[in-house]
Amino acid sequence: MQHIVYFFSSLLSLLLSFTSIIAPGPTTQSGLPYTPLRQEEIKLNVALISDTHIDSRLPAGKMYLSQAFRDMESAEVKNDAVVVCGDLTNYGEEQGIIDFFTIMNSNSTVENKIITMGNHDIGHTSDLGMTNQEARDQFLKYHNQYLGTTHENNYYSYDVNGYKFIVLCDESEDNWDEFEIYEEQAAFLDKELAEAAESGLPTFVVCHEPTVGQNGQEEVHEGGSMQPESSERIKNVMEKYKNVFYLSGHMHEGINGEYTQNALGFRNIETVNGVTYVSLPSYLLFNRYGYMGNGMGMQMEVYENEVTFRARNFSTGDWYQPENYTYTVSLI
Repeated sequence: MQHIVYFFSSLLSLLLSFTSIIAPGPTTQSGLPYTPLRQEEIKLNVALISDTHIDSRLPAGKMYLSQAFRDMESAEVKNDAVVVCGDLTNYGEEQGIIDFFTIMNSNSTVENKIITMGNHDIGHTSDLGMTNQEARDQFLKYHNQYLGTTHENNYYSYDVNGYKFIVLCDESEDNWDEFEIYEEQAAFLDKELAEAAESGLPTFVVCHEPTVGQNGQEEVHEGGSMQPESSERIKNVMEKYKNVFYLSGHMHEGINGEYTQNALGFRNIETVNGVTYVSLPSYLLFNRYGYMGNGMGMQMEVYENEVTFRARNFSTGDWYQPENYTYTVSLI
């Protein structure tokens, strides 16, 4: 039954995407070059997507993922990194994980590929007779093999042009929708943030699940969320430091700006207690609220005194209306 639901929801999303390719709606800026707002001043250029939901049996999703990486390759100022915030696959099957990394390597020359797992990469593997930990081990095996890393844990960090990216991962043992982060991983986060703070530069935490209550989490995706204790654990750590950005997916919220903020009380980007929470739309499958197309993500541009996020369709190569879907966060 799950396979049937996924097939038809994927088909609907793809039909919506083909429609946007043929006749882009009024919310996009078509034909603009893939270049930063202030090309001479940019310090860090990063493409952000989430929830690609690859199914090894369905070629259309793999085609769309290839298109995303090819679009990122067209950037006039080369991306310093590509971030994918989990749910790489829909069922966590081995071939799906292999397909994801193969597609990425075949279509992207970006040096820094920053990836984390999502609940679909971990929990649905129970249908295949795998435990959560076996799914994490499978992901780590192919991450190291395809990306040339030597990670021993599913949480790790990267240095990109002097900016630190810290990747977190679920540690739950049984329920794949009950996202958990335990003390050891929280201590790792604290250590990495403390080291990054010495540079005075912003730091980026990459995790599939949003913390409880951020970006409309309670209203949009009831159930299937980070456990409150884990949420408080990592929020308490992040709030100790300045200029921390938390990048997550999972919510399938779409692109949300001022209208959604006024109507429903949330948007893609908000700053709470000094931490900026960035909720990415789903690239494939479906989105709810705001702009609900397919192929969506954000471009993150880091400047000396601010970080700007620009909503982009990496399938069609269009920017979403800058007056509504460009977000700038001042650094302190």
